[in-house]
Amino acid sequence: MELYDFIIEFKHLYPVHKKYHVDAKGEYAQLVFDRRELPKWCQVLEKLLGPPIKIQGQPVADRLVQLTEDFGEIFDHQTLYCQEKDTQRILAMFWPWRDRDLITLKVMVSRR
Repeated sequence: MELYDFIIEFKHLYPVHKKYHVDAKGEYAQLVFDRRELPKWCQVLEKLLGPPIKIQGQPVADRLVQLTEDFGEIFDHQTLYCQEKDTQRILAMFWPWRDRDLITLKVMVSRR
């Protein structure tokens, strides 16, 4: 799955801000949305990637630190999804804002 194909699945949820980046490690997107819409975003993510491999409040295991090192840090307050298929890895992480009103969905599509 290409990043565009993944991101288009969220179009109907109207993110308030979008940012894209491509480098040698993969393709990245950040979609910012209102916290009240979180259940809808979770539904789409679970449809695409399956259930989360780490939920909010769950301690971060060493294997998750290694898994996400090219993606940025992961903390206890975040939720992480991952799908590995053939030579591709898709990581998606909810990053709650301190203002408690917004959440960023960070997505990375890379080759393993």
